[in-house]
Amino acid sequence: MIARLKLRMTLLVIGVLAIVTGGIVFSISYANYRLVDQRAYATLRVLTRNRGNRPGALGQGMPLDMAPPEKPEGDMDPPAPPDDGFNDSMANLSNFYTVALTDDGGVSSWESDRRELYTDEQVAAMTAAALATGRELGKTAGGQYFCRTEVDGEPRLIVLDARLEVMAAQSVARTTALVAGLACAILSLGAWLLIRQMVKPVQAAFERQKQFVWDASHEFKTPLAVISANAEVLAGEIGENEYLGYIQSEVRRTDRLVQSLLTLARMDKGTVTAQMERFDLSKALLGVALPFESTVFEAGKTLETDVPEGVTVRGDREMLQQLAVILLSNALKYSDDGGTIRLSLTQKGRGCQLSVYNTGQGIAPENLGRIFDRFYREDLSHNSAVAGNGLGLAIARNIVDAHKGRIWAESEYGKSATFFVTLPG
Repeated sequence: MIARLKLRMTLLVIGVLAIVTGGIVFSISYANYRLVDQRAYATLRVLTRNRGNRPGALGQGMPLDMAPPEKPEGDMDPPAPPDDGFNDSMANLSNFYTVALTDDGGVSSWESDRRELYTDEQVAAMTAAALATGRELGKTAGGQYFCRTEVDGEPRLIVLDARLEVMAAQSVARTTALVAGLACAILSLGAWLLIRQMVKPVQAAFERQKQFVWDASHEFKTPLAVISANAEVLAGEIGENEYLGYIQSEVRRTDRLVQSLLTLARMDKGTVTAQMERFDLSKALLGVALPFESTVFEAGKTLETDVPEGVTVRGDREMLQQLAVILLSNALKYSDDGGTIRLSLTQKGRGCQLSVYNTGQGIAPENLGRIFDRFYREDLSHNSAVAGNGLGLAIARNIVDAHKGRIWAESEYGKSATFFVTLPG
């Protein structure tokens, strides 16, 4: 239980750290790429205003009598150039080229003051990629931004080469992700160490509780045996007596409680271990179910079995038979008058799945996760008169855990409940 608690707390902390660091990485990367887009579109506006030429001296561009290009649908709003000449300076520092287009969208010619950076084939490929988007203003997957315009009535394509800026943004994103990943790993390790220290008092208290249960169970055995023996002697002397019957009934009930506590204590201390061997689980379950039929019949209920022959599993025969008894007894106690109990078994690979179904009130949805806790019983009127101490399902879970399996319950509240157990091969 303590190990599961530590694991759940650690996974929760790691999950929160992963979400937080992932959010930080995403925010930084998004802001960085957004800044690249904003600068690129603003620079394209400056170049468009200056007929595809650099603006020259800061702020001394040659404006065209044309409206600035509209932003493409789905892209970010390109901001207007600020008054401090920032975008003019960016245009002077950026690499770009201007393409004269033919009527059919081909390249008539192209100009750039950095012609050595590009080839005719690269320009043609970029032009085709830009025109294929069907946009007047946009960008290609390669990190080049473009704007279609007209100069002296002729179609032009102004291309801003922002590949270096995009690569820088990608580098920042990778570095941020790496740093965030390392920070998350370090913080997760620190959280794990801190959780270990925080859980130590809980673990110590749990160990003391287990020791108390062990000691108390052993101490109860002797006085219970004495009371039982004396009650038997007294019954032989005075015959049947109402009050003596109460004493004997409570002694038997308390003895069952002590035996259950001892079983849990032995499992907690590790003195009871599963003797793993492959055996025929079908025969073992039928060996439990057949004698159980008479008890079910006397209670006015029906027991059905769907246990095919030859289903084998690797496990402890006695412990798994005890598991079946617990689940069947639980189904008998909580089934309705004249109800049905069904024991089913199916082979799954080298493992298997066992299920026990019963009609009746079922289990409230909010209680499905608690029914395997020790001493827990639903505080409902339909089971207030049902005998039990709330330890049977806790023992069942320990048995399943010892076999590295899984146990859970499903219920159609007001109609039925089913307990499922899966066991590995």
